[in-house]
Order: sequence, then C-alpha cells, then structure tokens
Amino acid sequence: MRLTKLGLGHYKLSGVLGYNSDGAWGVHGGISVPRDVNGNELVYVDDKVLPDGAIEIRVTHRQNAHMPARLQNRRIKSQDEQTHYTDDEACDLPAGTRLDVRVQMPEDSVWNLRQKAVNGVEVGKQAE
Repeated sequence: MRLTKLGLGHYKLSGVLGYNSDGAWGVHGGISVPRDVNGNELVYVDDKVLPDGAIEIRVTHRQNAHMPARLQNRRIKSQDEQTHYTDDEACDLPAGTRLDVRVQMPEDSVWNLRQKAVNGVEVGKQAE
C-alpha cells in the first residue's frame, strides 16, 4: 500500500482493491474524516475508486457555516495576512488529524498472508 500526495489536498492510495467489502462501516463507510470537539466534520472528502482499485481522495475545507460564528471552523491559511480557508477550498488535513480509510487488501498482501499463517491456512487455499 502506498499513499502519494498529488497536490494540495489531493492524494492517491494505491496497492489496494478499493474499500473493504464487508460493510462494517456502512454502505459508504470506507472512510471517516476528522471532527472537532462538537462532532462536526472539519473537511469534505471527494473520493473515487479507480479501475485498478486505487483510491483517489480530494480534501476541501469545511466551514460549518450553519453553526454559530464562535463554533465555525475558521482555519487560518496564512499567518502573514491572517487569511482563512473558504468553504470547499482545497486544503491538506489539519495538523494532528488523519483520515481513517478501511481498504480491501490484495490476497498476496503482507496482512492477508499473516492472517492465513495465524489461522493455519495454506497460501492459495480457502479455509473450510
């Protein structure tokens, strides 16, 4: 698995087969975004599974303008001019945060090979 930064708020996760297929995170639940102390999401995510299974992710700022002014996500973009990100403007993740992405790993991935070894299943064979 490899994460490549393609530009401001633009990433590609390769070496995977899309989102995990078991549905534990819901129908559209392969990704979760950082939240503030009130549970409001700090960014928007626009994601797409590519034909090879890689996932392209674009991150934009989420102002939460529906909230009272004191609770809005007013993130400073530039200290020099005290400018803020606007709603839906491309941005990287806020410092100290992350995206949680639940992916489907290829059968020959280190994870799947270790799981098979732990469960006593020979590589290339299904457990009965």
